[in-house]
Amino acid sequence: MSIIEHIILFSLLFGVYAFWGQYNANKSGLAFWRAAIVPILLFVLITGSRYGWGNDYFLYKALYENVSIGLERAKEQVGFMWLNQFLNSFGFGYVGGFMIYAFIFILCAFVFIRSFGAQSSYMYCFLVPAALLTSTDTIRQGVATSFIFLALMFLQNKKWIYLVIAVIIAYSIHSATIITLFPLLGSFFLIKKPVHFAISIPLFLFFTFIYNPSTTAYLAGFLEKYVSLDSEFQGYIDNSERWFGEDAIKSGDYRGSFALIFTSLSYISIFYLGYWALKIRNDKRIVYIFNVVVVGCILLYAMAQIELLDRIVRSMQMFYFVPVGYIFYVYFTDCKRSVNDTAIRLRKHFLVGMTFIVANLVRSWGRFILFNENADFFWNY
Repeated sequence: MSIIEHIILFSLLFGVYAFWGQYNANKSGLAFWRAAIVPILLFVLITGSRYGWGNDYFLYKALYENVSIGLERAKEQVGFMWLNQFLNSFGFGYVGGFMIYAFIFILCAFVFIRSFGAQSSYMYCFLVPAALLTSTDTIRQGVATSFIFLALMFLQNKKWIYLVIAVIIAYSIHSATIITLFPLLGSFFLIKKPVHFAISIPLFLFFTFIYNPSTTAYLAGFLEKYVSLDSEFQGYIDNSERWFGEDAIKSGDYRGSFALIFTSLSYISIFYLGYWALKIRNDKRIVYIFNVVVVGCILLYAMAQIELLDRIVRSMQMFYFVPVGYIFYVYFTDCKRSVNDTAIRLRKHFLVGMTFIVANLVRSWGRFILFNENADFFWNY
């Protein structure tokens, strides 16, 4: 265990990202990327140096060190193993491999956020708390998500060929990322307005406090009877009782009432402030992501005790760094002196809502930094 090192390093990581974008996001060209070296390297070195924590950490360590076994396991999804093969050919050990995974993820995230231009200033602040678990806890899916970031950038810029290439690469690394892409594409092409908080808040309260997750257990029998897949998803189907049945629900992680209240107030604040921010400054590139985040947050507690569905909705909810950063931008850009009724409404409720959002992040990630029982780094072994 190296809890002191963990506290220092992750406090540094969160601290740098909390303020970096406000001073550097509007820099142009080479000046931006020179400034970006510091946060990018911090993310790579700190998260890449962790030891033992992350879903299936030791499995991916073994696959990296035995690429031929990985290629046999991967079957048609060979992108990840080809990456490992490439890195092995240059003599990178597993630590170097994990650092490269982190580098791919954070570099693609920066490219994606930068595509929002001046509106990106505060998105970097929320990137680490939003995306850290995706990068470290779902290792291969995290690498694949890097190319979903690029795919969304190409989608927004209508570069269709590059979009298809990015999606193919993502799929070749982890096919589950395609499930995340479907609602994003649907929202982009079909929904032009942000989800109204009068709809999202009642739905969230229903699924969080009233809905019984055990009703999804019927999916196990349905999948076993009707679904057959020729990919790694078949493993989920073959074990559908484990993933969707009563056992999956009973083994779920039920949060305490204190955390539930804090998280609920945080998500409700995102629904409310995000809606008004997009009414003030409607940007299609933000609207479709906001809508997917809303759906992900609404379903989060309904699916939290079911492993596979939990992964799907968390990958949707992860994108909250975009609309939350955008709320800050609209507030400081459009609301300070405006006498517009909508701007006045956002200005009136901004401080309370952001207090809930930031307080929930401090509660959640403060615990991760200070009391992470799995805190350890490779240099201790």
